[in-house]
Amino acid sequence: MLRKSPTSELAGFVVNLSYEALPQEVITNAKKCMLDSLGCALGGSQAEETAPLVGALLRLGSEQGATVWGFPGRTELFKAALLNGLMCHALEMDDVHREAKAHAGAVVVPAAITLGEAQNISGKELIAAVVSGYESMLRIGVGIGAQSHRLRGWHATSTCGTFGAAAAAGRILRLNAKQLCWALGLAGTQSSGLWAFTADGATCKKFHAGRAAQSGILAAVLAQAGMSGPSQILEAKDGGLFPATSDVYSLEAVTAGLGERYLINEVSVKPYACCRSMHPAIDAALTLRRLCHIDSSRIKRIVAGTYGVAVQQCGFTARPQNTAEAQFSLPYGVAVALVDGNALMDQFAVGRIHDQALIDLAAKVELVIDPEFHSLYPRKWGCRLEIELTSGEVLVEEVLAAKGDPENPLGAQELKAKFLALAQGAIGAEKSQAAVEMIDHLDQLETILPLTNLLAGISRGQLAKHC
Repeated sequence: MLRKSPTSELAGFVVNLSYEALPQEVITNAKKCMLDSLGCALGGSQAEETAPLVGALLRLGSEQGATVWGFPGRTELFKAALLNGLMCHALEMDDVHREAKAHAGAVVVPAAITLGEAQNISGKELIAAVVSGYESMLRIGVGIGAQSHRLRGWHATSTCGTFGAAAAAGRILRLNAKQLCWALGLAGTQSSGLWAFTADGATCKKFHAGRAAQSGILAAVLAQAGMSGPSQILEAKDGGLFPATSDVYSLEAVTAGLGERYLINEVSVKPYACCRSMHPAIDAALTLRRLCHIDSSRIKRIVAGTYGVAVQQCGFTARPQNTAEAQFSLPYGVAVALVDGNALMDQFAVGRIHDQALIDLAAKVELVIDPEFHSLYPRKWGCRLEIELTSGEVLVEEVLAAKGDPENPLGAQELKAKFLALAQGAIGAEKSQAAVEMIDHLDQLETILPLTNLLAGISRGQLAKHC
């Protein structure tokens, strides 16, 4: 008999969850999360670093298990999960849950669709698996204490993501409650992911998401084969994830309202290609640009008041040396938003970040911890932007719900436009449009193979030289 613990309660929830019992809002948001995550992955498949990584892994073996999205052909299941998760997180445009401070879409959706393809599941089964994964990952993320966990240097997308991937995979493999509990324990013992990449702009952050997706599937497969995992993986005093990685945590938060409050309904969707902690400041900059018609040459000083984690995490130099540094530089993000009127992939490209006018403007941005916004974090992510002009006039804008937050959501057409913009370069306009329609009617699919067939990319010359 399973010892009662938050892990076993989560396991029971996942095993007993049924598509038919899900509220319509949850089903709709699951589809939105899948559409957004797949768009991010297809966009990420076109990133400069992606083809060499895909080629390196494809050289290791040729078993045809699952699709690598945006690329032709299929490969072994675990490699596909790693690559699909990696691509989902590659552009910094994937969804995020504020209170958990974690990107569930980049882990759960790749794990669920990749394994689901190999297992030939239905659309309804996929939706149930995705919801199971989101709830497990995000509840653990909320319980762990996002601020404390982050300030210790841990990346919750990876540390908590393995649980979400394991829950989704366990659901697809039809594990029983004991096996699912084992799978969550095995996922936790693989938990990893460190923020050290911010020290030098290393490009490995996306690897965290892919590895979590891969590790979660492995955990479920091992549990199905009989390997046991610790049922107290969260709370054990000696080596439990919570006491090992956080100073302030709540085991009760993991299961509070389970089956009633669905955290997938609280996910934020990104409109900009950078760290979500920069988005409130970027929104404020864009609003002031639009309303005040600011001439950047007249700007004397900019002060961005926000919460402590944003100051620590996005205080990168005003002179970023690569895209990764720019995507975590709030000064750069504000500067490019004021000058270009946007903060998409083009604004963070290597050819743009070295513009001297942008560097000079970014150098005028000062980051400070605002007590009000700091006290609201992580439930709310806000920023107060003050722009002092050479005339002495001070322009002020506050943002507490950035574009894409549940309180300020992207509309259905905006989400569709984001997906098409990201996906068309990888799979073409016709297949991209078909994928939008298929996800909208996902619950009518007896098998998800037609969807994964659409996700396979067109032939690419740049991949051939890496294989």
